[in-house]
Amino acid sequence: MKLLAVLVALTTLSGAPASAQDEPQVEEIVVTGSRAIEWDPDEVPAIQLERRADNLVVAVRVVNDTRDAPGRRNEITQTLRAMARAAAGRADIDLSVEDDGTLVPLNEDMIATLTLGVDAGRSDTSVASLIVKTPIRPGDTLDSASERIEAFVKGINSVGRSEADVGGDWQLTVIDPAQYRAPILAAIAADACSTAAAFGEGYAIEVEGMSNRVTWRQSGPLDLALFIPYEMSVTPKP
Repeated sequence: MKLLAVLVALTTLSGAPASAQDEPQVEEIVVTGSRAIEWDPDEVPAIQLERRADNLVVAVRVVNDTRDAPGRRNEITQTLRAMARAAAGRADIDLSVEDDGTLVPLNEDMIATLTLGVDAGRSDTSVASLIVKTPIRPGDTLDSASERIEAFVKGINSVGRSEADVGGDWQLTVIDPAQYRAPILAAIAADACSTAAAFGEGYAIEVEGMSNRVTWRQSGPLDLALFIPYEMSVTPKP
């Protein structure tokens, strides 16, 4: 999957409601976004925590080619507000924008803070892009999860000459990856103890890299492998 090309940027986050600012923000990472790390499978450590991703996400473009610029902005803004209202009434759809691989929740009150882009091939066409996501359920497949988003986009009440369509690659997110640090460390420690027992009293186990942050990679259509990059070595005791 390629990095999402998000064409809408937040001019400021000060437009968020005060109640949202007062709440602690939990970081949600786009797994294959700009903060993801590419790993050769042969270099991934043996101990990994396998789990389903939290959400499936995709970029959705809203395009408008109304002749005058104020009219284009008005129609796109109204369409985005309609999307925000529709998402607010559902538990299985949320809107966000991406900031350096982290998702920032988007609601109707923030629509006015968005800066519109210009279509690369048509200077009289305005473009907005945002992230639509759906939670990944235990029984989901990639098809069933993506169909929820596609149905949402198809059902949007577009205003004027605005058109909305899925315009990016399907990607996964993980919420607060640091929460998995303790279970990963416990699994590494258990593996180190098992390895030490296998080699016997004459050998010592050294594990390096425990200060590294939790890292992630996609291991299946909706699955992740979380791990801490580390190296383990077995050496004879002095």
